[in-house]
Amino acid sequence: MTNASEPQLRSPHDVLGTVPYLLGYHPSDSIVTLYMASSGRVLACTNIALHVPTSDAVDKIRDFASRTDAERVCIVGYGPLTEACAVTAVADEVDRHVPVGVTWLVSAGYYHCLVRGCDCGALGGVPFDPRATEVAAQATVRGEVALPSRDDLLALVDPDPTAQAAAGQAIQRLPTRHSWTAADLNELLERAMLDQRLTDDEAARMGLLLRHIPLRDAAWEATSREMWQRNLWLDLTRRLPQRYVPAPAALAAWCAWMRDENPLALAAARRARRADPSYSMLQLVVTSILSNIPPTQLVPVWPMPHEPHDADQA
Repeated sequence: MTNASEPQLRSPHDVLGTVPYLLGYHPSDSIVTLYMASSGRVLACTNIALHVPTSDAVDKIRDFASRTDAERVCIVGYGPLTEACAVTAVADEVDRHVPVGVTWLVSAGYYHCLVRGCDCGALGGVPFDPRATEVAAQATVRGEVALPSRDDLLALVDPDPTAQAAAGQAIQRLPTRHSWTAADLNELLERAMLDQRLTDDEAARMGLLLRHIPLRDAAWEATSREMWQRNLWLDLTRRLPQRYVPAPAALAAWCAWMRDENPLALAAARRARRADPSYSMLQLVVTSILSNIPPTQLVPVWPMPHEPHDADQA
């Protein structure tokens, strides 16, 4: 997740310190690629498993670099020193298509330079703690979080049975034919924007009103890359009973995609699909994620036209 207001990355510690916050978690056994603009700004960040075949990794990096108009890339491997050759092989092949600025391997608390012919001090390894960098401190101030692992990130969409039961009871207390309005939606969004976690009754109200397509679309059009929106839709994805999950899970996927958090976006989309395989909103969201379309190419056509469905259908 990146934007133009983020600081320039001027040193290895800057670059490596920001990777966990770009991904949302601390990588391991991975090849991370940062796609850079000519100004030095990070356009996007992707992660590929370390043991993916070299040709597959190169194809994915090359295609994504083309889609993001990256001027160059930085490649960072995470794993044991025995994987240095694998990381270098990927970097060498990528460099045939897009310039590779630097290649590093982060291993056991050190980063090692893998650039051929380089005689910098990182050849033998430089001590590195991603949690102790200035960039990490700045990210924390901005409210960004780097979870311990990819599994911890993906678990953000897992259901919470206790919370689901509480929200289900709250839904039963609400009138089933209430006329929900945009004012109801805006009231709940404003509470969430103030970093106030919705109560069970408020979560229940949001679950019901999101079943009305015009209101769901209003929430969709209002969803961007803001952290509070990410927190809101993920929270509701965990808390609401299964039949109310498709809308918040799809909105969580959309928000994560806009933040360049594709693994989380796909996890949220899968959760929505498990709840309702025919949920119409998912088609655009999943297509956008899987085709690696940068959000900037699609969002300018926003808002999308409303779907011609009945109020209680999705």
